Amino acid sequence: MPEAVQRWWQHPDHYYWMTAYLAAQGAQAAVCRTIAVATAGLGLIPLLMLLSPSGPQGPVNRSAAVAIAVCCFVWALLWLRPVWPSLRASAVFVVMSSICIAVVCFTGGDIVANVTAGGAFAILGAYIGLFHTARYMLFNLGVALITVCVTASYLAQDRDVLFAACTAAFVIAVNVSVPLATQTLVQMLEVDVLSTEIDTVTGLLNKDAFYQQTSELIGARNRGDDRYLIVAVTTLDNFRMLAKTEGRVSADRARVAVGQTLRDVTRRDAVVAHIGEEEFLISDTFQTVDVSPLVNRLRSAIATTPPRLTASVGVVSTPLKGLGNIPANDVLDEMVTIATVAMFDARLAGGDQVRYVECPPLRALDDPPNP
Repeated sequence: MPEAVQRWWQHPDHYYWMTAYLAAQGAQAAVCRTIAVATAGLGLIPLLMLLSPSGPQGPVNRSAAVAIAVCCFVWALLWLRPVWPSLRASAVFVVMSSICIAVVCFTGGDIVANVTAGGAFAILGAYIGLFHTARYMLFNLGVALITVCVTASYLAQDRDVLFAACTAAFVIAVNVSVPLATQTLVQMLEVDVLSTEIDTVTGLLNKDAFYQQTSELIGARNRGDDRYLIVAVTTLDNFRMLAKTEGRVSADRARVAVGQTLRDVTRRDAVVAHIGEEEFLISDTFQTVDVSPLVNRLRSAIATTPPRLTASVGVVSTPLKGLGNIPANDVLDEMVTIATVAMFDARLAGGDQVRYVECPPLRALDDPPNP
């Protein structure tokens, strides 16, 4: 049993691969909206309780209710942004939300409601189970236990000890079982996902999943319009020197940071993958072949992300019209090859540069598809 607990405690953070998995399933936007609605709903409850005779009493408690509501609404806006929150922002969200729930439990007017409100920790615990490590789960559970025990002691003084103990036991059981069940399911899912779709270091898609998701992107966007498919190959300059001088841990941290940066600067519908040591793939559709604003923003973001490496980028574009009848993998093989050659040209020119290849003639369009 201690060994199992140790494995659970040392299990790495799965925020990145879960983020990539949601993006691969096209569920990031829905998850963001769900979390935003849930957070705003939790913030609305203290405001509504101000209208109830059983709600917060006194200027301090009522002010605390308003402050918590404002915090929840701000966090809800964070989840409605077009950019998925970073790992650090998500961790701050967890800590602040746990503290806010505790404050609500301590400042409410009705004693029974104060104890049962501790069940809200289970909602936050489910989020932690999906995205974060056991350390955050233990922090939230610790705050929940302290909050429930203290409020239950007040309930015991007002009612009776047995009623307070049973109420507290129920709330604690919910706070323990929900996060553990969620994290157990996530770890079971992790075995299948990481072996098939997700790069274990960055949490981005691997090459096979990139091809699959981009093929689906082509099928979804290929409606005879004038949009263009864009494929970009990005490599980190001097990455191998970083790995040699500072070690593998620093190199992995750099790849993780750059992976998060790529997710931040690209759109939600974009497909982002990590291949090889220092190479990343991006595909998306645009109304023009001029994607220099995106690429410049990408290079600038990488350059300001610790350890502040530069990037060489090769970009290739082709009209979406006509791709529907061609095997998507053939098109992608050719486009990735062209973008890779362009990337190496940028790198040989000194690095920290971009090479664009606009609408080259693709052999896959000339060769008839196999019957």
